[in-house]
Amino acid sequence: MTHTSRAHSSESYPNRYPTSRRKPQPYGPAVVALCVVFGVVFAAEAYADGGSLWRISVSTLGWLGGNAPKLTIGDNQWWRLVTAGLMHDGLLHIGFNVYAMLMVGSAVERAIGPGWVVGAFVFSAITGNLLSASANAPNIVAIGASGGIFGLVAMAAAMSYLAPRLAWFHRGVLTQMLVFSLAIGFVAGFDNWGHIGGVVGGALCALIAVACRRQPDTFRLIGKIGGAAGLVTAVVCVALAIMSLSRVRAE
Repeated sequence: MTHTSRAHSSESYPNRYPTSRRKPQPYGPAVVALCVVFGVVFAAEAYADGGSLWRISVSTLGWLGGNAPKLTIGDNQWWRLVTAGLMHDGLLHIGFNVYAMLMVGSAVERAIGPGWVVGAFVFSAITGNLLSASANAPNIVAIGASGGIFGLVAMAAAMSYLAPRLAWFHRGVLTQMLVFSLAIGFVAGFDNWGHIGGVVGGALCALIAVACRRQPDTFRLIGKIGGAAGLVTAVVCVALAIMSLSRVRAE
């Protein structure tokens, strides 16, 4: 913090304590924590699948908590809307999403805080997986953090247009990233319903952030509440997944 005051001589206030600026951390703690969760969940998937790392079987993904419409909606296993967003089907998949989270998520976290990142990620994962479960065939198993990541990108892009002074983001880069990623999804056959749903969730989070941007205390409070809600939701959903697995094994 800088401030103005009367000038004093160096004799009265010797420069015994040279000032230094702390360099900002490249990756935010919330983003790093989410990436660690991705890694732990992936390790559990690989163990359950017999040690496979490059490709986890569809049956294992569905059993552990993937977003299968016939289970998520048909059997009311709504916790899958969150657990699927923490899962990946191989090293390339998790590697790409961890990289994207570290790059995009850290930029958002530095700009508006960790609570907004956690809350927006979980909410976007839910909206993405909800649209995916509603639009895909019943036997499809969708997994991946990309819905939540798309939400973070969409939130940053929307804020760059609606409130550029709140948090500076390069709107052109973010918009191109969204369009390019969605185009790749269509060409490569990825679950673009989940991506589009994540974009919707992120845009809604941006509207909330913009609405309270003129009240810093309210902005920080909502960020903390959203982060806490996202964390609690994720923990509860993972607990429900573990309980479901325990019941299946017991049977």
